[in-house]
Order: sequence, then C-alpha cells, then structure tokens
Amino acid sequence: MVDTAEASAMLDLTELRRRYEAVRVTEDKKNKIIEACFAYNVADLELLSHVQSLETDLQYEKNEYQDQKKLVRVYREEAEKCQVKLEERSRREAKLKFALVLVDGDHMNFRDEFIQDGQKGGRCAAKALIKAVQDHVRKVEPDASPNIYYKIRVYANVAGLADTYYDTSVVSSQSVLRSFIQGFNTEDTLCDFVDAGSGKECSDVKIRALFEHYLLDVHCEHIIFCGSGDNGYARVLGPHRGSEHISLVEGPPFARELRDLASDFETTSFPEVFRSKKLFRKVSFGGTTATTTPTPPRTPTPNYASVARKSPPLSSDSSQMTNPPTGSLIPSSPKFVVCKNANGQRVDSPLQFSTKGKLEVLKQHKFCNQFHILGYCSWGDTCTHKHEPRLVEQDVVDLMSIARLSACPKGLQCDDWSCVNGHRCPHRSCVGRGCKFPHGVDTKIVTQT
Repeated sequence: MVDTAEASAMLDLTELRRRYEAVRVTEDKKNKIIEACFAYNVADLELLSHVQSLETDLQYEKNEYQDQKKLVRVYREEAEKCQVKLEERSRREAKLKFALVLVDGDHMNFRDEFIQDGQKGGRCAAKALIKAVQDHVRKVEPDASPNIYYKIRVYANVAGLADTYYDTSVVSSQSVLRSFIQGFNTEDTLCDFVDAGSGKECSDVKIRALFEHYLLDVHCEHIIFCGSGDNGYARVLGPHRGSEHISLVEGPPFARELRDLASDFETTSFPEVFRSKKLFRKVSFGGTTATTTPTPPRTPTPNYASVARKSPPLSSDSSQMTNPPTGSLIPSSPKFVVCKNANGQRVDSPLQFSTKGKLEVLKQHKFCNQFHILGYCSWGDTCTHKHEPRLVEQDVVDLMSIARLSACPKGLQCDDWSCVNGHRCPHRSCVGRGCKFPHGVDTKIVTQT
C-alpha cells in the first residue's frame, strides 16, 4: 500500500517536472517573441521619427526654394530694368561722343588756296579738315560710335598771321584772312577759328589748357593734335606717351623734341588741308630787311655769332653753363655779367627798351633768344625759332626785355652768366599771388662777376 502510494507520488513529480519544463519553454518562446516585437517597435519608432524629421526638412527646403524663386524673379526684373536704363544711357552718351581737333594756327598754316578764296575757302577748309579727321578716327578707333562728332579749335595770333600772309604775297590784303575765318566758323557749328591775341604764347596756352581739360573728358574719344612746328608742345604731350587716344598731325616737319615723341603716338598728315612748310614773314629790324625761309637757319656771314655757333652745344645742366663755350667771342656787355645785391641775390641789370609796340612786334616773331642775345644756339639747325635776320643793337636789348618775362627756375640764387630769363617780377602792379617771380628784391647792385 505504501509502495503504491510512493510510486504514485513519484509519477506525479515527474509529470509536474515535465509540465514545468513545457511551461518554461513556452514562456521562453513568449519572452523572445515579446523581445522581438519590442525591438521591432523601437526601430519602427526611430524610423518614423527620422521620416518625420526628413519631411520637416523637405518642407523647409521647399519654402526656401520658393523664396529663392521669388528673389530671382525680382532680381531678374530689376536687372532688366537696369539693362534698359544702361542701354538708354549708352545711347545718350554715344550722342555726346566727340573727337577734338586742336590746331596751332601760327604753326600749322592752311593751304594757300583756301586762304586766298576768302569765305568760300574757309568753308572748304573746314570741310576738308572734318573729312580728313573722320577718315583718321575711323582708322585708329574702329569701335568708335558712328555718330561721333568733331570739335575743331584753331588758335592763332590773327593780326600777326594776316600780316604774314600779306607779307609773303599769299593774299593781297590782310582782310582776306578775316573773310577766311568767317567762312571757317560758319561752315560748321563746332568749327572755331579763335583769335588768341598777340602775346608770344597766347595760342600755346589756350591749346595746352584745352588739351589737359578734354583729356579727362570721358566723352572725348580721340584728340588730334596739330602743332608740329613748336617744341613747346613736347612738355604737354610727354606725360602721355603711348596713349592710343592721341594723334599727332605733321604739317611742317616735327620740331626736334616733338620728333623724338612722335614714335610714341599715332601720327598722320593732312596734306590736303595744311601746308607742309611754315610761312615766314619779311621783317625789318636794325635797318635790315630780309625774308626768312622755312628751311633750317643758314650759316650767316662769319662774325661774332657764327664763331660762337661752332662751339659745342651747352649741356642742359645749368651748372655746366657758368662759362661761355670754347671758341665763342663774348663782347663786353652787361648781359654777360652776373649782378648781385648786398644779400648776394641775383639782380637783373637795368635795360632800356625802345617802345611797347616794338616789343609786341618782336614777340610775334619768336626769335631765338640764345642766338640773338648770347650769339650762339645750342639747338643748332634743329632750332625752330628765328635766327634771321640777325638782330643788332636796340633790337637785342628789346629781345632781352622780352626774355626776362619768363621766370628763371633758380630765381635769386642763379649764378649762370648765360641765363637770359628774369630773376624778379617785371610787373609793377603784380600782387604776387600765383606769380613765379620773386618779389620785394633789393635791386641795388653791389657786385658784378
């Protein structure tokens, strides 16, 4: 009975253990399923969160894109408006484009047939000049506006030029040049032949001022410079070497300094408009009458001047000019001494010129100061100022008075015996403002060397 009970109990324990194992296995499977589901749900939640973040970013980018499209549209509209305005401005500026023609009428003389034909000749000269300039500008500025117009400015000492044409028998009366100028000025509204006055460099000053002014004008497409016979323009053109917007026109052969510059600019000639040789007047000074020619100065009869000219040219360094050139004959004259006051300052020796009228006549002819005052010319045959007729006596004194109207760069400290420039202001009414001369100088001479 006991054994049967024990056996029955053991069977129940074994069954219980079996059932327990079955239940445990089932629980393990359940737990794994739960864990798997939990892991899946976590990944799904992370993925869902990531998708939502991407959707948010996408919407932001869409908004940004729409804003950018609106900005591009606005900018495009503004750019189109600006382009229209720019094109309109360009059209307006193109209407203002011009080429400037500067003519030194004292050195660049119009052809004789134009002058002789009076008003009709003036109109024809203006037409011929405009045509020549047009052809030249189209050649050197192919991109220039087809609507470009031309400003022509001719400056000259009209009274002196009229006398020159008359004295050389080009015209029968000085009034013919006036008629020519009237015709020239009426042919085109932008053609001006201007009387610059009778001063020595009135035309030069006007032309220099216009050149420097229009060089800065953005509407000025090209400058045609007509003044080949005057060395003074080398200082005006020198700083602009290589400019593609400046052309030099040769009528008479280029003066020495301009000839050295010519290779740095576009050069041309208008033989159908200008004479190839400069006019020279018959002049009378010191009882001598002569007609100068456009060729280089011929050698004068052997005298003081001709001996002096055989000497070597002076250096531009004034420190090397304190003694006369070897072989020159220096006469005993106040013009070859250096006068100083008690302060050791340079004092110009007193001069007694003849008349103001005589000085004005001398100024018009541009005589060579070196040749006529000192007796030699350091430029030799390339000098563009007049060597003939040879001035003597009072004429030389008058020329010295004219030379002293130009200020010496060294002023009161100048020790150069050959300096013919002025060392104090010659104008009694000068107030000193802007004047290049020293003022308030003691003129009492205490030493001469």
